[in-house]
Parts: sequence; C-alpha cells; structure tokens
Amino acid sequence: MAEVQIKELCKDFGKVRAVIDLNLDIQDKEMICFLGPSGCGKTTSLRMVAGLERPTSGEIFLGGKDVTHIPPKDRHIAMVFETYALYPRKTVFENMAFPLRIRKFSNDEIKAKVLEAAKILDIEELLDRGIRQLSGGQRQRVAMGRAIVRKPSLFLMDEPLSHLDAKLRTRMRGELKRLQKDLETTMIYVTHDQLEAMSMADRIVVMNSGVLQQLGTPDQVFNKPVNEFVAGFVGDPPINFIDGQCTEENGKLYFQNAVLKIELPEKTASKIREKCPHGSLHMGIRPSYFKLHHERPDLPSMPAEVFISEPLGEVLVIDFLLEKKIIKVVTSPDVKANMGETMWLSFDFNRVHFFDAQSGAIIN
Repeated sequence: MAEVQIKELCKDFGKVRAVIDLNLDIQDKEMICFLGPSGCGKTTSLRMVAGLERPTSGEIFLGGKDVTHIPPKDRHIAMVFETYALYPRKTVFENMAFPLRIRKFSNDEIKAKVLEAAKILDIEELLDRGIRQLSGGQRQRVAMGRAIVRKPSLFLMDEPLSHLDAKLRTRMRGELKRLQKDLETTMIYVTHDQLEAMSMADRIVVMNSGVLQQLGTPDQVFNKPVNEFVAGFVGDPPINFIDGQCTEENGKLYFQNAVLKIELPEKTASKIREKCPHGSLHMGIRPSYFKLHHERPDLPSMPAEVFISEPLGEVLVIDFLLEKKIIKVVTSPDVKANMGETMWLSFDFNRVHFFDAQSGAIIN
C-alpha cells in the first residue's frame, strides 16, 4: 500500500516560508500532480516527501508509517529528476542496474529486473549504449527504468518532461500515464505545465506562494475553481477577467463598467448580494465560451474591437480590445473577423465565474 498522508507540513528557508500548513491525503495507486508557478512550493513539498528536505514542522506518512524523519533510502520510493541524473560514463544497463547493485542483488536478479523494466519501456535495444548516445526521450525512459527496477511503492517525478521538445513531450505524457496505471503504483508528479497536469492527473494540487489553493480532479479545477488564481492559472488560452461594479436599479442587479452594462440573473445576483456586498467584481469567462455576432444579439453581450486574429488550423484565436484590455476568444476558423471591426460577444451566464475583486474568492 502506498497511501500518503501529509499533515500540517511546513518548510521555512530563513524568513522565506516555502510551504505553509500543507494537508493532503493521496490514495493508493493514484496519480497526483502538484501544479503551480515557479517558487510556489511544489518541488519543496516533493523533496520533503522524498526525504531530501527536512520539514520545519508537520508529518509525512507512507502506507500508515511515519516517515517524517526516516532517511530517503529507507522510504521505499523512487524519484525521477528534471535533469534525469544519469551517469554519463555508464551504459544504459549499468545506469538501470545501479540501485540494485548498491542493495547487493545478485547478478542474475539484476539482469532479470533490468530486462523486465527495459521491456516495459521498449528500450531493450539500448541497453549496451552509452548515455551520451541517447536522445532526450530515450534518457527519460532510462531514468524511468532505473526507478522501475526497484519496484517502489511510490514514484516521485520532478518535471521529467521539461527538457523535451513539444511533440515528444506530448507523446511522453500519454506513455507516463499508461505506465503508472500498468504498474499500479502511486505517483506524485510536479509540473508548472497545466497541460501536463490536466492530461495526466487523477487529481491536481494547485499551489501558490506555499499554500494549497485547490485539490480536485482536472474537471473541478477547470470548471469549478475556488478562486481567481486557480481560474487564471488553469486553461490555455487563459480565462478572461473583466473588471466591473454591481449596481442595483428597480430591484435588479447589473454588472457594469465604462463600456458595458449587463443585467444579472436572479440566482447570480442573490449570491453576489450575500457574498460580495461591496459589489466590486471580476467577471471570468473562458475564451471558448464566447459566441461572436456581427450585429447586437438579443442576448447578454458586449461590443469589442477586433485587435488581431491568430489562425491555428482547427481553431481561430481572436484578440478583442475591450476598455484598453485584451479579451481572447477561441472560435471556429470559418469566422470572419477583420482588424478594427466591432463585433458583439455574447455568453451563457451558466459558464461565467464571478470573483470578489478584493479577496479573489469565487462567488458563484
């Protein structure tokens, strides 16, 4: 069993608080992705689970056993680093065999385990090659193989795909996810790439400034973000935020700024009255949730000027200028949008998020 429990985990580097009161339960055979910008505490959290960093406070349990102060070699885990950390003067076989040799396995056992791992990773023909003869993707597989031969209860991966080109990275995402399910092991994966987290994870841990912002499935963090940071970090192109103020007229609530005024549905209005009485809001709409019109529709909508369009084959990304702010829209490549033209952007309020402009907390 490789259930992981993290309780009130903190790590300080002098006056810098890298991880603050992290609480997390990871299930056996689950793939968890730590996601966040550089410096958010995700790698520090991983290194504490690995035993490479000593927590300032808090506890770490692996399979129900307190491993907070146990050395890394006794935690029965394997880690794949961003740089792969392979031995350049050893062959692929010897790199994969190394963790078994230092544990005094017999030559026959080592050969069997290395061949088994190489077969899983489809690198059997590379075993006699030197590391310098390998491509980035092949080196990544060797690093994975070195971890697999130990048959650890927990895999820890620190941005292992970051040095690969875009096409190879896309392929390796799928291979890693399939490998984790085939091996039936627990994996904690650190990345700053939200596409990696969304495509691979069972659940995502979104962090910022050392604090866990949200824990949820890819669908939850994308469609039900708990705050403005999560909404803005997850999604490509990113969500659009439109500043505005709520005003009330004749019992109806309106969201407005210098260029638009939109009546809010009663369900949304009641939540705003309850949770944001000061009325200062950010309206969040994802680029793919807009519909475009050449004339004003009989729908909640706003006028915006076409700033530039980016044809990307299957989709068209259009940048609109709204109150000196760029609004991104993802639409069909068949849409005709001329630079400088004014178009109307409509949207479904069921797909709109409202955030408290002061706290960043979600309202609806």
